Amino acid sequence: MTTRKTIILGLATAVFILGSYLFNSNNPFAARAEPEAISIPVEAIPPVSHAMKSSDEQIVFWQQKVQRDDRDYISLTYLGLAYLQKGRETGDAAAYSRAQAALEQALTINPTYELTLSFLGVAQIARHDFAGALATAQRVYDFDSGALQALATIGDASLELGRYDEAEAAYATLLDQAPGAAVFSRAARLAWVQGDVAAAISWMEQAVHNAQEVGLTGERLAWYQFQLGELCFKSGDLAAAQTQYAAARQTWPDYYLVLAGEGKVAAAQGDLAQAAALYEQLVARLPQPEFVAALGDFYRLLGDETAAQQQYDTVELIATLATTDEALVGRQLALFYANQDTQLHSALTAATAELNGRPDVYGYDVLAWVLFKNGRLDEAAAASEQALRLGTPEALFYYHAGMIAAAQGNTEQARQHLSHALELNPHFDFLQAQIAQETLATLP
Repeated sequence: MTTRKTIILGLATAVFILGSYLFNSNNPFAARAEPEAISIPVEAIPPVSHAMKSSDEQIVFWQQKVQRDDRDYISLTYLGLAYLQKGRETGDAAAYSRAQAALEQALTINPTYELTLSFLGVAQIARHDFAGALATAQRVYDFDSGALQALATIGDASLELGRYDEAEAAYATLLDQAPGAAVFSRAARLAWVQGDVAAAISWMEQAVHNAQEVGLTGERLAWYQFQLGELCFKSGDLAAAQTQYAAARQTWPDYYLVLAGEGKVAAAQGDLAQAAALYEQLVARLPQPEFVAALGDFYRLLGDETAAQQQYDTVELIATLATTDEALVGRQLALFYANQDTQLHSALTAATAELNGRPDVYGYDVLAWVLFKNGRLDEAAAASEQALRLGTPEALFYYHAGMIAAAQGNTEQARQHLSHALELNPHFDFLQAQIAQETLATLP
């Protein structure tokens, strides 16, 4: 993978795995005789030193240990963990690839070491191999029902695979056995998907409070604060969102995600120049399709069509470089193509592949929008119905449903959906929200 490619394919959804490696089994089982059994060696597991202030220092530390002994599967495991943290801090997909490589190398030495398998599940989540993550975690959990990290991954993978009852069951057990920020944040996301805004925000507020209470600092605390800001923004509370984004910035000044949050708030407040400036910083650090496309949209709203087109062309370039990591950007590209009314066949291919590997409500929404843009209205409406089935309060879902209904001539339903989208969050997408308003105004 080229340097440019590894930079371009940074993974923003990594934020979702926050805290997923906070659950380690403490049961010192001796290795089983069965070749397929999972073992937890009696030897003490070395902790990641709290004196190490950065993931880079952790990486160097564990790399040095591995260089001294390339059969040291425990150090390889912790090297993988350090790369996971690096990916969380930067959004760089290459860090997750290196994490998985280190963990897989460790497993060639000891294929039944529980800690390695648990972290491998986290890496698979980060790289969007949700079915693989579920299988890895289920193997661990079937052997050791006290492996809470594995149970967390089962819940996370199930959520991404649209298996919401299974995710709920896993998270309920975690809430009972290990309540804390890492579990509260999971409960928040599930509540949001299930349409309970108040519960989602309450759970995330508890996550922030608990993280502060136990002394988390840096990126880990900032992640919770940022996620609370995101829920506030998506529910239309700009002031609360701004407060949480500012808190995240204070906690972790170099946090790339804060740039996205503050940029959205600036745009919502009418300061498009500031929004563009913040997204310019963001894209310079992590040129993901959704960030690059948003920067193009800001330029367009500012009246600079040349600059906007340059950003849109960059998204097209990203697409050509994403041949081996298309799972990381498939949804982003599908939405971009559909919004731009270009390469609609490619958009449909990407959306279909995404849904096959990740059949959650978000995947159905993307497919609905792409089918709509391809003129397949009945199929689009059916997919949109699946996206809306839980009442997930995503304004974008209702906007898409409204536009599909309008195209079908279902005026009343179109009016209801479009109005609801703007009520949920009038700033859900700065260009598409304008289209929603314009369409509403033209409905008979």
